[in-house]
Amino acid sequence: MTGEIVRVLLAERVKVARRKSTWIAPVLVALMTFLVFLIAAVTISKNFAGIPSGFYLASSITGWMIKITGLLAIIITCFQISGEFALGTVKPAWVKGLSRHGWLAGKTVSAAAAVTVLFLIIVIISITSAGAKYGFSALMEKDYVVHTAAALWKGYALCSVLTLFSLWSVVTVTSMLAAWLNRPGSAIAVAVLLAVGLAILDVVGSVRPFLLTSSISTPFEQMTAMSKGLPLPLEWGDLVWRTLACAGGWLAASSAAGHMIIARKEITF
Repeated sequence: MTGEIVRVLLAERVKVARRKSTWIAPVLVALMTFLVFLIAAVTISKNFAGIPSGFYLASSITGWMIKITGLLAIIITCFQISGEFALGTVKPAWVKGLSRHGWLAGKTVSAAAAVTVLFLIIVIISITSAGAKYGFSALMEKDYVVHTAAALWKGYALCSVLTLFSLWSVVTVTSMLAAWLNRPGSAIAVAVLLAVGLAILDVVGSVRPFLLTSSISTPFEQMTAMSKGLPLPLEWGDLVWRTLACAGGWLAASSAAGHMIIARKEITF
C-alpha cells in the first residue's frame, strides 16, 4: 500500500502545481494569523495582568488559529475525497491499478500534509510576530524564575506536536465521512455538525477527555496557562497520554471505519 500512497501523493502534487488557487489557503491563513496577532497584541497591552511575554502572545495566537485550522482541515479533506466522487474522477483512478484502500490512504495523507503546512505557517508567524513584539525570555516573578525560556520553548514545541497529531485525527475522521458521502457540501455539513456536537459536549467534564475537540484545544490551553504563570490544568505527562490516547483512538477507529466504507462502496455515478 505504501507504493500506492506515494502514487497518490505524486498525483496530488501535480494537481496542486496546476491550480491557480493553490496559494489561496496559505495566504489566507497567514493574513488571518497576522490579524489575530494585531488583535491579541492590542488586547494584551491594555488588559494583561503582569509582564507581557512573547511566549504568552505566541500561545494565544496559535490557540485561536487552531479553531480555523480545524475547519480548513475539514474543507480540504472533503474536497480531496468527496470531490473525486462528485466529479467521477475516482473511476479512472481505481481502474489504473490503485486499490480502494491505497487510494483512500493516499488521499488522507495528502490532506494531512496540506494541514501540516498550514499549521506550520501559523506557528512560524505566531513565533516571529510575538518575538518581534515582546521577545522570548524567562518568566519572572520579582527575582524568582517561574519558568525558564528553555522550559517555555519545550512546552510550546510539545503542545505544537500534540495539536498537529490531533489535527491529523480530524483529517482521518473527515476522510471517513467523505468516503461515505458523495458530495463535498454534504460531507462538510456533517463534519461541522459533528464538531459542533463535540464542542457542546466539551462542557461536560466527565466526557471531555474522550472528545477530539478537547484534544485539539487542551495543549495550548496548557501552554497559555504556563506562559502566564498560572497553575497548569494538567500535569505534562497526563496531557501527553490523554491527547495521544484520545486523538489516537479517534484516528484508529475512523481509519478502520473509512476503509470498511470504501471497500463496500458502490460506484453508481
